[in-house]
Amino acid sequence: MTATRRDEILRAAAELFADRGFHAVGMRAIADAVGIRGSSLYHHFPSKVELLHAIAVESTKRFVEQALADLGPSPSYSQRLFALLRDHVLYFHEYRLEEAVGLRELQELRNQAPEHYAELQAIRRDYQSAVESLVVGGCEAGEFDCAEPHLATLALLGMINSVNDWFRSDRQATIEHVAETFASFAVHRVLGGQPEG
Repeated sequence: MTATRRDEILRAAAELFADRGFHAVGMRAIADAVGIRGSSLYHHFPSKVELLHAIAVESTKRFVEQALADLGPSPSYSQRLFALLRDHVLYFHEYRLEEAVGLRELQELRNQAPEHYAELQAIRRDYQSAVESLVVGGCEAGEFDCAEPHLATLALLGMINSVNDWFRSDRQATIEHVAETFASFAVHRVLGGQPEG
C-alpha cells in the first residue's frame, strides 16, 4: 500500500513527538519534516492535538477492528486466541512508535481532547472484552483451565503489551518468534490450554 501524504504527516509527527515530546514540537517543524508549507498541514489536521489523536487512536482502532473481524468461527478458542495474541505482538511492533507516543501523551489527550481520550479508552475496553470473551468461552468449552478469567485476561494483555518495552531487533530472536512464543505461553501456560493435536 502506498503511503498517502496524511500517512507521511502522521509518521513524521510520531517521530518528532517521540524524540522531543508533544509540547516541544510545533506544527511548522512537522510541516518541514514532510516538506510542505505550514498552511498545507492545516488542511490535513486543524491542530496539533488532532494530530496526536490520530496517532494515538487510528493505529489501535485499525488493529482492533480488523482483528475482531478476523476472529470468525475458528475451530477452537485456543486457535482463535493464539492467532489474535500473535497478531497483536506483530502489529504493535510494526506500529511501536505510534503506540509509544499514544501512551506517553495519554494525559495530554485527556486534558485537551477528552472526547478523543474517551474514544481511545472505549476501543481498548472493547478489545479487552473480546479477549476476555475468548478466555471465558474457552473455559466453558473445557479448553482452558482457568479459575479467574478476568484476571487471566489482564495478565495476558500485560504480558503481550510488554514486548515493545524490551524487544530489540539486534537480538537473536525475531519478532515473529517472540510473537509465536508469547502467544503459546498465554494459551498453554497461563490458561492451561492443551497443544493442538
